[in-house]
Amino acid sequence: MTGEELLDQARAVYLDYRSAVAEVQLEIFDGEWVVDNYGDSPDECGAGGYEFSFGRSTPPEWKIDGTPAEAAQRLADWLNENGWSEITTRTYSDGIADVVVEAEKPDSHVGHITVDISPGELYDSTTIYLDSTCEPGDWAVIYDLQNPGDPRWEDIEPHAPMEHPTAEPSFGYTPEGKPKF
Repeated sequence: MTGEELLDQARAVYLDYRSAVAEVQLEIFDGEWVVDNYGDSPDECGAGGYEFSFGRSTPPEWKIDGTPAEAAQRLADWLNENGWSEITTRTYSDGIADVVVEAEKPDSHVGHITVDISPGELYDSTTIYLDSTCEPGDWAVIYDLQNPGDPRWEDIEPHAPMEHPTAEPSFGYTPEGKPKF
């Protein structure tokens, strides 16, 4: 596979998992989420493979509809109805109200998703962490092709600090350091 073919494959994997996680986000909150980890830079996994990682949090003013346990059960039911598998719901320990929902959806390139639902005194929060499936290919080749011209980090325009799940996802940067759509 050429570098460009690998980049096209990686873009397809990225867009597929981003579409799946956007549906999960919308089920929780239809608004702008805080970008914790944009999710388009490949990481090494397995023997010669790559994966993507993603992180989003609800904004500070967000409130849970009901208790964390009720929200987690609604989400677990929705995941089950929408083709997700290996769904588990758990708490940390007695006295901690946070609830975690975990699942996977390999046919959409979601290797593992963790949704942490936390109550708070002033506001509540839900954080989503996701790792894509581990795909064959050299992560460094993908990374280099995503970042043509080897821009200096100080010249790279950061992704927006907040993003709606339906926003068009970018994938890499232009030679000038601007996100590529």
